[in-house]
This record gives sequence, C-alpha cells and structure tokens, in this order.
Amino acid sequence: MSDRKGHIEMTDRSFYVYLMLSTALCALPAQNAMAQETEPDTPVELENEAEADRNLDTVVVRGEFIPAPQRETSQVASFLTAQDLQRQGDANAALALTRLSGLSVVGERFAYVRGLGDRYSSALLNGSPLPSPEPLRRTVPLDLFPSDVLEGAAVQKTYSAAYPGEFGGGVIDLKTLRTPRENYANVKVGVGINPESNFNDGVYYRGSDSDWSGYDDGLRDLPGPLASVISSGTRLSSLTDAEVEVVGESLVNSPLSVVQKGELGPDFNASIDGGWSGDFGSFDLGLVGVVGYDGSWSVHEAKRQVASNDTVGIDLETLETTFEATVNALGSATLGWDLNEVQATAFYVHTTSKETQVDQGSDFNAPGSTGLVYDESTGWFERELAFFQLRGLHEFGDFDFNWRGSISESSRDAPYERSLRRLVDDQGRVRYSVANNYNIRFSELTDENQSFGGDLSYTMPLGDYREAVFKAGYDYSTTDREYNFVSFRFAGGNALPLDVQLARPDYLFSPDNIGPGRFELVESTSINDSYRANLDVAAAFIEADMEILPYIQTTLGVRYEEGEESVETFDRFGNIGNGGSIENEYWLPSATFTWNFAEDLQLRLGYSETIARPQFRELAPSLYFDPVGDRSYRGNRFLVDSELTNYDARLEYYLGRNEFITLGGFFKELENPIEEVQFANATFVYETTFINSPKAELYGVEAEYRTTFDMPVFSDYSWVSDRDWMFAINYTYTESEVQAPNGSVIIDPFTGRDLDASQFNIDGTQLQGTPENILNMQFGWENNSEQFTLLLNWVDERILQRGIDSQSVSLPDIIEDPGITLDAVYNRDLMIAGQDLKLGLSLRNILDEAHEEFQESDTIGRTEYNTYDRGRSFSASLTMRF
Repeated sequence: MSDRKGHIEMTDRSFYVYLMLSTALCALPAQNAMAQETEPDTPVELENEAEADRNLDTVVVRGEFIPAPQRETSQVASFLTAQDLQRQGDANAALALTRLSGLSVVGERFAYVRGLGDRYSSALLNGSPLPSPEPLRRTVPLDLFPSDVLEGAAVQKTYSAAYPGEFGGGVIDLKTLRTPRENYANVKVGVGINPESNFNDGVYYRGSDSDWSGYDDGLRDLPGPLASVISSGTRLSSLTDAEVEVVGESLVNSPLSVVQKGELGPDFNASIDGGWSGDFGSFDLGLVGVVGYDGSWSVHEAKRQVASNDTVGIDLETLETTFEATVNALGSATLGWDLNEVQATAFYVHTTSKETQVDQGSDFNAPGSTGLVYDESTGWFERELAFFQLRGLHEFGDFDFNWRGSISESSRDAPYERSLRRLVDDQGRVRYSVANNYNIRFSELTDENQSFGGDLSYTMPLGDYREAVFKAGYDYSTTDREYNFVSFRFAGGNALPLDVQLARPDYLFSPDNIGPGRFELVESTSINDSYRANLDVAAAFIEADMEILPYIQTTLGVRYEEGEESVETFDRFGNIGNGGSIENEYWLPSATFTWNFAEDLQLRLGYSETIARPQFRELAPSLYFDPVGDRSYRGNRFLVDSELTNYDARLEYYLGRNEFITLGGFFKELENPIEEVQFANATFVYETTFINSPKAELYGVEAEYRTTFDMPVFSDYSWVSDRDWMFAINYTYTESEVQAPNGSVIIDPFTGRDLDASQFNIDGTQLQGTPENILNMQFGWENNSEQFTLLLNWVDERILQRGIDSQSVSLPDIIEDPGITLDAVYNRDLMIAGQDLKLGLSLRNILDEAHEEFQESDTIGRTEYNTYDRGRSFSASLTMRF
C-alpha cells in the first residue's frame, strides 16, 4: 500500500521489498547481455554460472540508509518523531519544533519557517485546519499542544498541491497519538523552579479561589447591572445619575485591583495517559487518551524605553508576573478492518494567563512637575480550543480513498482588563492627582472552523517495478470569527482630598467615592470597537507522483483555490463601521523532482506558486491593545493578498542508520508582502498597523548533519563504551530584501490613497521578522536505561516591528535578539519495589540568556524597548508506567 504523501503509511518491510525488486530489475539487462555473449555448454561454464547465480542472491540496495519519511516523499521536508519528542523533553509543540532545520519560534508560541513570519506558515492537526484563539493571528499558537498528545510532526518546505495554498515558508502538520502497539498506562507528576520566578518575590492580585485551575469561579462575570445595560443596548449616558452610580458600584473591585507582592511557589504539572488495542474478529480497535495539567509562574523585571527623534521619551522599569495554567485532554479511537481505517480524534486545551504588571518611571506625556508615573494593570486571559475530527483511509485494489472532516472552536475571553495610572509627586508619593486614568475593558473572541476534504488516488504500474500514483482531491473550509469589545473608565477625580488621592485602588474607587461628585462610570465607544470576519476557501487539486525512471521520482500538481475573506466592524449598539473584503481565485502549480543518482545520495528540486492572505485583525480597523508586548494595533482594510514564487534545491547524503548530511538552497519572490509598521499619532504615542510592501526577495542555504557514533575518547571505560552517542546540527542562512524604489506604490493604511514608496524609506531593508542565522545543535548519549541530550538553539537578530520615518518623526525599528539557548535533558528508567518508573530532569537556558527587544539610534545608541532576564529553569518529573 503506497501513498507518497504519507496519508497511508507504507510498512518498512513492504518498502524494502519494493526497493530490492527495483534494484534487481536494473541488474537484469546486464545479466541478459552476459548470457547472450557466452552460452554455457561445458560443465566448467555451467559451474561458473551457478556460482554467479549464487553471488547474485546478495543484492546491493541503493538508498538503504535513507530513512522511511525521506524515502516516501519527493518534498524537501523535516520530521519530528516520537523518539525526538522523548529525547528533547520539550513541553509543547512550539518548543519541540525549534529543533528542526530552519525553524524558529517567536514569543514561544508561533513558528517561523526559514525566518518567514507565521503568516507564511500554516498549521494542521492530522491534516485539518485549526482556528486560532489569538486576536492578532489566524494561525493557531503551537504552545497549545502539549508534546504528550503528539506522535510527531512533519514540516514540509516545498509546496505540493494537496496542501492549502497559503504556504510560504512551509506547512506544519501535527500528528496526534494513534493505535498503540501495546497496552499501557502512565501517571506523571513534575515540579519546576526558575530562580527569577519561583521562591522569589512577584506581584499578583488575589482573583477567585479557583484561579489555580485556570478557570474563573464566576467572580469575573459581568455584574448584573452592567450586563443588563449591555444586553439591552442601552447607552450609559441615557441613564440617570443614580442608575449610573449603581452600574459603577457593581464592578468588582478589591480582589481584581489590589496588587500585592509576595513569594511565589514552584511550578507543577501532572498527567495521565494510556492506550489499549484489541482484536474483534476482523476488526482492530485502538484507544488512546491523555489528560494533563500544568501550572507555572514567570516574573519579568524589564527595562522598557521608547525612543524617537534621538530622544528617550518613555523610560520605565517594569515588574510583570504571570501565572499560566493549562488543562488539556485528548481522546482518539481508531477502527481498522481489512485495508480500511477510521479514526475519531477529540482534542481540548484550555490555557489561562493571570497577569499583573507594575510600571515605574518617566513618561514624556505625563502631567505634573516630575514627569514620573506609577502604572498598575491586571488581566485574565483565557484561551480555549476544542477540536473534533473524523477521518478515514481506504484501499480498493489500485485505488486509495482518504477523507477527513473536522469541526473546531477556539475562544479568548479577557474580562476585567484593568489599567490605572497615578503620578509621583515631588515627595515621592504615588497619588491619583489627575482624572480619567482608570480604565476597565472587557473583550471576547470566538473563532469557529468547519472543514472537510478528501482525495482519490490511483496507482498505475510503470513497467514491472515502478509505478505512478495519480491523485485528485477537494478541500473546503469556512472560518467565522466574532470579536466583541467594550471599554469603560471612571471620569472625574480632579479635586480629591489628599488622603483619597493616596489611598490604595480599592479604597480610592470604593462605593463611597463613586457618584456624581467624584467618580462616574463612562463608556468609550466607536463604530470600530468590535468586528466580525469570515473566510471561505474552496479548492480542488490534481497531482501525479511518478517514478519516471529508476531512481527518479517526480511530483507534478496544480491546485485551483478560490477564497473570499471579509471583515466588518461595529459597536455594541449595532452601528456598522468600516470593513474590507478580498475575493480571489488562484491556479497554484507545484513540481518537485528527486533523483537518487548514487548510493544513498539524492538530489531534490522544487518549484511552486503560493499565496498568503491578510489575517482578520490585520484587515479590521479596530484598535486593539496587546498586553503581551504592551503595543496598540490597528488594522488596514486596504490590504491585499501576498503572492509567492518558490524555488528549492537540496542534496542529501545518508551515511548510515540515522546518519546524514544535507545541503540545500532556496529562493523566494514575494509580491505585496505584509509587514508590521509603527507610526506616531502623537508625541511618544504609537500604534502599529500593517502595509503591503511592493516586493521582497528572500534566499538562503540550509545545511544539516546528524550522526551516531562510538565515543573515541575514554573508550576503555565501560561507562563510555556502553553508550550510543549522537550529534546533530543544522544551520540556516537567510538573506532578505524589501524592494520599494522611488515610483513604486504603497497604499496608505488610513486613507487608501496611493503613496510613493519613498515616503516609507524601506527600500533595501531586511524583511520584517526574518533573521539571517538560525542554528540548532544536539549532542548526547543513550543506552537501554538512560538518555542525556544537550540542545543548543541560536536565532539571530530580526526586525520585530518596522519604524517608519517621516518628516516630523524618526522612529527606529524594534529589533528582537532571541540569542543563544542551551538546554540539557536527562531521562532514566528505574525499577523500585517492582514498580516501573521513569525519571526526567531538565535544565533550560543554562547560559542565562535574556530576552532582548531594543531600538538603535546613531545619536543616542541602544535603548531597551522590552528587555528582561529569563533565568534558568530546572524541572523534574517522575512517571509511573503500568
């Protein structure tokens, strides 16, 4: 059974049989020619022929060391196996993928392939698309997927027509656990410590009694009076003073607004997983389940500065504490019979970030004699994803039929986002001395996705030992998103008594102080507050995968894809604001070529045309504040699709089992790439929006080496000689350039007018988000009972956000430097009192690298935009296996 795209997996044994037969076929013409030249008519000749026949029984197989995933695809791809996940010990898919060639992860959540942003990569779960709970993304954050629920992942870097057309750097296809080979059950508990966070002082607010679980107990629900106002579409300004006072007093105060300081506890995680398989006559049934919990603290003491026109206008010291709780569950049932398989997969993950932040320092725009501010903010951000998929794999003679359908929903709920600014007076006292500086926001996002698709393939022999697989398929997906936002602030408070100005927040905004004489709740609203969005994509493709000559395999395909994307803003009163829509049709060709021209040596070539659509938030002209980076975003409804032309080449040499060297190159042309840019709407008040640059080019090289070996040093010691040693390294160099010369056009993100690209001053600059260098390295050993690995990751500097210079404002780019990360992972099997156990230890960020975001100016040098120590993390886990 053979499907070269991996939808139906070929067994290793059947593949080797095929490979041996094809090699024997190549040898037959030579043998026949020898037979025709000399016919054996003497006993000696007959004996020689018999000896020759005996020698031919040993067939040398070309490519015997090429691993199965690389043999079964003609694409340039990287693979993450279950063994890799175990060796690396990474907690989630985002961290695990950083070990693969050409991949980096931004914000520990979003994967960049070959340095291209997440907009140029798509993430699938068992081949189905996923919705995103992130307001700024349509791509699902990969930190939502604990490694315990994964069987592996494939990252394909050359495009094939069977995949969605939104493809630039690559597609990441996560594979969940399937039928177990044997019944098992595991119970795992773990703890973690980071000296920067655990058993150290942090800031926090009390919240509800169930916050440790990641689920609110109802404390943060909209209070009745405010909920009634919102549900009825009533304006606060239409209520009486007494009614407004009741609404203001209903807002929860003390548990959500009082910031405390104290020692934080350790991180904790636990999980239970198991698998079972059984035979029922002609049917095989496999069940797999995982349930897990993880709770962890992080403390960031950051330096935050903002520079413009060679002046530092904002200079803050920030203390931010986040408690993150994750609950995940996966269940999978696989039913097989004859040459058929049907699998049902349900996946659920719920992640909550409870954030508290205190900023102290100077702000150019702060009133008062000192210019010093004291800001407090608290937030609760719940992200949830529920996914259900049903898929089938069937073989009917020479035909294979694969189908899949999924429904999924993601959400993000952020109730009671509070921000309070007070000023520091000449005596160093923190006072609420200027009115209108206490804001409360509520937002909720829901993203729903439905998709189905299938493909039919036909296998046709090409001679006795070669074949061609012809495939045709159809895919459809629809995504609906709704984002609702309301914002309130307490107006008034210009003439408070000194004792009230100095009071802590819950006393300052106590019911006694809420009323017409002091604080009055008002609503900040616009027709662009909220938005609804939709994306419908329908596609059909045809593809041929052929071994046109022995050892030469090619895949040719074309995909027809039509998409309609729309965004519309509105306010809570039903008034419609601005919006945008994009409707396009594309023919997307792809071609790859693989030539196994020498023993364990093969060459791959690829060409394709692909697209990248704007994400919903990028199109919606709503204002959104991202608490993670403390940045304000506003979409651009005039954006258009990006179109890419991709060229790839890679040479692969396989030295032995799990030993190989690869060297590849790639070149991409991007029409209308989308980039984040910052602009000033007031002095030292900035927002981020998005533009289509006219064009960009990107090219680079990838090299990878992996080997297993016997340690030559100290080999006389049994401790060394009894272990299998492993070394792996991959490196990616990428050069990118934006092409926006004078005379080319960039659409103004606010008016829609054509502007000369020279006004943006970006010609010849590096593509936003693309680093020059990415390096991953692993070194370690293993034997039958233990395993140790050192893992090193280096990502070069990249433009996080582009600063736009104008005649009045010079705004430097914001640069991110992820730096070098060195981790160590150790696993050991133990047997204690007859119980099978596994001990896991890991040490992360051994070099104590900081997180760095900065700006650079020729006059004032480097300023720290958001820089903090991440600290070293140590974790230990114990797994009981049954």
